[in-house]
Amino acid sequence: MADSRGSDSESDRRRSLISSNRRKNEAMNVIFTDPQILDCYICCERLSIPVFQCENGHISCSSCCTKIQNKCPSCNLAIGNIRCRAIEKVLESIKIPCRNAIYGCKMTMSLNEIDHETSCTHEPCFCPLDDCTFVGSAEKLSLHFSKKHKNTSKSFSYNARFTMCLNNGDSHRILQAENDSILFVLSYSFEIFGNAVTVNRIGPLSSERKFCYEIKAKTQGSVLCFQSIAKEIQGWSKVPPSKGWLLIPNEYFGSSTQTILEIRIWPAC
Repeated sequence: MADSRGSDSESDRRRSLISSNRRKNEAMNVIFTDPQILDCYICCERLSIPVFQCENGHISCSSCCTKIQNKCPSCNLAIGNIRCRAIEKVLESIKIPCRNAIYGCKMTMSLNEIDHETSCTHEPCFCPLDDCTFVGSAEKLSLHFSKKHKNTSKSFSYNARFTMCLNNGDSHRILQAENDSILFVLSYSFEIFGNAVTVNRIGPLSSERKFCYEIKAKTQGSVLCFQSIAKEIQGWSKVPPSKGWLLIPNEYFGSSTQTILEIRIWPAC
């Protein structure tokens, strides 16, 4: 009769090995009830590797050790010679989602990795209409605007001139490109010496895709012309731009209540 104890022992060993491998490969959701546990005792900023500790276990980032002459401020023992490998391992294993995860970004990063968030293309943009509360990525905003507010914008083609008529009291007009639905805002503000006109693009501030624009104001044979690169904005603001605009003198159009502009927008090379 075959002895089943050996086979049972082998099965248990295999199950244990499988369970161990699963634990190694599976991600674990962890909640820190005190996030400050990962902060440096000295500068109170997030710890970065290498991390040092004194003999009493007080931890510090490496740059702070030299600032305090390698003397622990908590117990006056020497600090800066003993690495805290356990905390370093924790820091290496922690991954956090991008702050724009709710807007579609799938990126995860370590605690000290901030480069991605400064260049994330999912940075939220706001609908430029005052009575709309939509917030989303530039791509989703373009789709939203095309479906919900199609008749509230001026449609245009890149590199083709088009005319805009602005009445007294107008503050801005929404422009939407025909081929890719990207949104632009023509802002019109009243200054002491005249009216300031500029074109901005609604999109992530870190966008590498740039657009140039040209504004011309014509009257009685005179032409004012301004060319620039459209600045990225997350949503239209009533605050007038500090620079990068065409200033149309108050007397330029005489007694007319309309400002007629010729505009051209095109992708930068």
